[in-house]
Amino acid sequence: MNITDLVKANAASNYLRTSSATQSVYGTSGVAQGLQKADQRIQSQVDTTSAQLSSFGKLKSAVSDAQIGAKALTHLASATSNTDVKTAATNFVNAFNGAVAAARTTSGVAGDTAANQSASRVSNDLQRTVAADTATAQALKQVGISLNTSGKVVVDSNKFDTAQKANPGAVKDALNRLGQQVGQVAAKELAADGNVGVSMTTLNQRSSMLKSQQATLSSLQQNAAAVSNSSSSLFALGLSAYRST
Repeated sequence: MNITDLVKANAASNYLRTSSATQSVYGTSGVAQGLQKADQRIQSQVDTTSAQLSSFGKLKSAVSDAQIGAKALTHLASATSNTDVKTAATNFVNAFNGAVAAARTTSGVAGDTAANQSASRVSNDLQRTVAADTATAQALKQVGISLNTSGKVVVDSNKFDTAQKANPGAVKDALNRLGQQVGQVAAKELAADGNVGVSMTTLNQRSSMLKSQQATLSSLQQNAAAVSNSSSSLFALGLSAYRST
């Protein structure tokens, strides 16, 4: 055993003696395992946030559809045929109910409580445009449009047709009023400071933060593996030097 081997063996021995805790920490049951658990927790949060973002994306699309349907009701001209008026009303009702359903679904997705509450507010705000204003609700009722107990807009087709024959102008006026109110609410929900806008911004920021944490953990895991491999190499070097004596 030459002087070089002796120095190496001594260095290995000192390293192993002073960092025995480090070896156990970076073993399967130590820090490496802790980092793995932390990564799993973060991944779970990433999945949850992604699910909420996806649901809010669908809600945003549904509210946008309701906004488009509402806008169509505000552009009914005096020359618009009864058939086209009814088609516009039907399209709006389907889009409106789709938005309410999407809001309810989103409010039930596991994850950020504040986001869930925002989705619930979207549903409530939309429904209020139909029922809260007495004048609007009464005008709609006279043409066969109302909000049922489940929060959906329903149309009594026979009553609607009768109203169109009796006073098509009154039907268009009622639909125009409804379209204006729903359009305003939809725009507010989709705005940057609205329930949908704020929630999506917050969830996107949370997603970015979690992915950054994942990257940091990945780097730590790589460093842990490198230290573990280094420890094993030094131990082997010391053992080899000892055996060569």
